Amino acid sequence: MAESTAFSPEDIKNAANAIGKLTEDMAAFQELKAHWPNAGQFETAQWLERIVDDRRNGLVAHAERLKNIFDNMKTDLTAIANDFENADGENADKIKAEIDDMRGHIDTAISSLDKGTEDEQHNFTEDPNVKPDDNSSDGDGYNDTLPA
Repeated sequence: MAESTAFSPEDIKNAANAIGKLTEDMAAFQELKAHWPNAGQFETAQWLERIVDDRRNGLVAHAERLKNIFDNMKTDLTAIANDFENADGENADKIKAEIDDMRGHIDTAISSLDKGTEDEQHNFTEDPNVKPDDNSSDGDGYNDTLPA
């Protein structure tokens, strides 16, 4: 093992900024949200609409998850770099706590995003016979039962 550990707060901040820039431009995903498939009003067309809708929703949700993760990482890594600049033996626990907080922020952000996505995505059907609690056939593209 190394005799000593070296770090550069400036490199940590640069890495944080680079991570933050990865999902800076979300315009393509925002535009994709507004496009609903319209293949027709027959059974196979509706099945295809559900598949396309599901894939689109999944792609947009994945991009939003990544944005949340990268935004949190940028904020938390910057805070860690600032703490490293002022670090002494007693700040090690504070830095460890900030890393743990970063994990918590990311988990909370993803859970909130997923809950919101699941509640908001109802793009396929307005069928009055489908109950809101019946996720297997609500047509939102998430967890739907798709007959082949």
